[in-house]
Amino acid sequence: MHEEHGSWLKPIADLLPESWHGYVDLYVLNTWLVMLALVLLAWLGTRRRARVPSGLQNAWEMYVEYVRGFCVEQIGPGAERYAPLLGTLFIYILFMNLFGLVPGFITPTMSINVTAALALSVFLFVQYSGFVEQGLGYLAHFVGEPWWLFPINIPVHVIGELAKPLSLAVRLFGNMFGEETAIFRMAALGAMILPFTHIPIPVQIINVALHLVIGPIQAFIFFILSAAYIQMATHAEDGEEHETHGQSQETPEHAPEPAEQAA
Repeated sequence: MHEEHGSWLKPIADLLPESWHGYVDLYVLNTWLVMLALVLLAWLGTRRRARVPSGLQNAWEMYVEYVRGFCVEQIGPGAERYAPLLGTLFIYILFMNLFGLVPGFITPTMSINVTAALALSVFLFVQYSGFVEQGLGYLAHFVGEPWWLFPINIPVHVIGELAKPLSLAVRLFGNMFGEETAIFRMAALGAMILPFTHIPIPVQIINVALHLVIGPIQAFIFFILSAAYIQMATHAEDGEEHETHGQSQETPEHAPEPAEQAA
């Protein structure tokens, strides 16, 4: 589902055993390289931790605080425990989305195999979190209301759950594949017109600029949707509780004042 692009890692891929080629390709090798880069950055930022952070340590601490705050705001109290997963997802996908702009490398997320693996990981974690927070009661949302419509509700809700990872995988893959293909085609066009202009014209520069915008946006969309799916699985009844709480708060506002009651 994707075109073959050049990469400095291709000689390594060619050296792999033939039986590995169905599981490890250039895209997977690039994901591993992104992992190593992130591990190195994390190590550099935490190897000499200071009470007053600066430099890379300060950047990491600001990022961690942002993700923790986002989790609490979007998912609810105690959601800091989801920050390691969601924070890792965002920065990992962000680096992968932009990795193809480095000469000699490719964007791993333009492979449906990579995005599907990410989406499947989120899907399994969401189901696990739902059972951890609600126990067997998590299955109640598959039954739906009214309960006697369960023969219809269960297939509908199961399809809805399966559509979530499919949406995550296809959205990220489609956007990054489209951007990378556009850059590749425009660069090829620049090479074609070079014999006529005798001056190299970077016609792909607009696509590169768009890639710098779309890459972070797609990483954030994956990040925020993953948080939303966790919230829906772990706080199934929050909507009703908030609505009831809101109504109970509104009632005193419209109640008559003591003076009016006395009158």
